Amino acid sequence: MKQSHTSLIIAASTVLFLAIALLISAPAPLGQAEMQDLIVLPTVPPTPTVPPAPSSMIGVVAPQAATTLMTEQFDTDGALTRWRIVDLEDVPNERRSLWTVVEGRLRQDRTVPPLRDPSIHETAALTGEADWSDYTISAGFYDQDNANVGLIARYRDGSYYRYRIIRSDYEDRPKHVIERVVNGTVTVLASLDAPGYEARRWNTITFSVNGDQLRAFFNGQATIEVRDAQLSSGSAGLYTRAIGGMLFDHVMITSP
Repeated sequence: MKQSHTSLIIAASTVLFLAIALLISAPAPLGQAEMQDLIVLPTVPPTPTVPPAPSSMIGVVAPQAATTLMTEQFDTDGALTRWRIVDLEDVPNERRSLWTVVEGRLRQDRTVPPLRDPSIHETAALTGEADWSDYTISAGFYDQDNANVGLIARYRDGSYYRYRIIRSDYEDRPKHVIERVVNGTVTVLASLDAPGYEARRWNTITFSVNGDQLRAFFNGQATIEVRDAQLSSGSAGLYTRAIGGMLFDHVMITSP
């Protein structure tokens, strides 16, 4: 019995000795600084800064003898009050498009709070009078995260002409289109299967209506010309989708 008791003591001592040896040989726990050194986080590129719109794009195709109806550089607190925001498709109130003036530019900023999510429905910022007839609208635009841009002419009661361009890296074709929209029905009047525009750079878009002549320009170069006499007068405007990320600046509207 004594021998058995002694064996138990020896066995317990051996286990205790092994446990102490393991504790001594185990590595010390890592401190917070050492843990941070071991965690490698992915590098997130900074959001690209939007450069100022070149002042040279103002009136890039406006005739020298033209009368200026309005210019807008969105550099005053009341700039947005001169524009009327219109959703060109039927959407519920909580999905209405939001346009804001930020850092001297007009920005299509997704949809209204509290949702504030992107939507693919078409939207416009309109200005001018219902009796405007013959004029040219020109604007600089910068696409951060959209794919559709355009100008509107002779908008009245939901009917209007539109020149729109699709971004180059999208598969949709043609990239340049002049359309007549009457009560939601879109009729393509003319199109051009040429390259679209490049994202994250300033471009200029221009749309001219004079009698039945409709002319479109991109970065100062003529793209499409067509004739249509169905719509005679109405407001001018800027067009995109409520996806967000489309900036406008240096808007000019002139009459012959």
